[in-house]
Amino acid sequence: MTNKRNSKPFKTLNKQLSILRDRGLNDARNKAKRSLEQIGYYSLINGYKWMFLARDSNGHPIHPEVFKKDTTFEEIKSLYDFDFDLRSILYRALLKYENMLGAEIAYRFSEKYPEEHSYLAMDNFSRDPDKVSSVVGTISSLSSTIQAYSSRKGDNAIKHYVNSHGYVPLWVLVNFLTFGELNYLYANCTPDVQNIIAKDFHHTKLVSYTYKGCKASITPDVIKGINQMVNIFRNAVAHSEITYSKVVFKTPHLREIKTAAGMNNVMMNSQAGIFELIIAMKAVLPKKNYKRLVKDLESLLADYKPEFTAVNYLTLLQDMHLPDNYEQIL
Repeated sequence: MTNKRNSKPFKTLNKQLSILRDRGLNDARNKAKRSLEQIGYYSLINGYKWMFLARDSNGHPIHPEVFKKDTTFEEIKSLYDFDFDLRSILYRALLKYENMLGAEIAYRFSEKYPEEHSYLAMDNFSRDPDKVSSVVGTISSLSSTIQAYSSRKGDNAIKHYVNSHGYVPLWVLVNFLTFGELNYLYANCTPDVQNIIAKDFHHTKLVSYTYKGCKASITPDVIKGINQMVNIFRNAVAHSEITYSKVVFKTPHLREIKTAAGMNNVMMNSQAGIFELIIAMKAVLPKKNYKRLVKDLESLLADYKPEFTAVNYLTLLQDMHLPDNYEQIL
């Protein structure tokens, strides 16, 4: 058997630092070595180098890669730390929405279909022929979740309800679903259930905010668009993916989301980033939760601004889709 040449051989920490210095990165020594040891070259450098690479006249990174003049290891590490803290801030807001959505689905679905295990019956979901496969997938996912948790060692709510009552209420089951599963559960509900859930979110908005001249309501399309956006960012946050520059390609219903948030006059990108996600949260979160999200985001940016050069800080805002006057808008 012929051994294939290893195109990515192991490199010691000192060798990694040597590579970075050869590429023009300054101050890549003691603190840098500890950071590489604790975080890893791939997660830190390969993940966050892009803002700092020298580029040609077409905006493409020069090959072989070279860092822009005066780029320091500390600045790259600051971007990593910023993104880490950003995920923590987003997690609180996204989890709040996730809990609200799960509670709404459980209540309104169970209100319409109060029978035991009604969520396992195809007749209680969308009759759209194009959704048959998706409905079957949702029912299968719900059933698999019950089976998985009821057979696990130790105590959990699903096992308790199965053993004590012979069935699991939906308002218990939703707490064991991923956001992606909640997303599909809502998408596969009948239109009347989707509508009343959307109206409930609209009522929450009216109670929490005063939108002058805004008569738009939250529709099922708005919820579906927000769910798709949240699902992608929720996964990024949960799996420590690069988040500050995350973009949701082919984001649906952005215009309706903007209107539902009472921000018709705000320019948004056609593909959602952090800025569009914040606006989406304004459409559905209670006022105190949204205000905390904005306050925490503004504090984070203020804390890290001195860690970047002026050009790189502006690039950071652009990658997050934040306009220069984001504080006045949000």
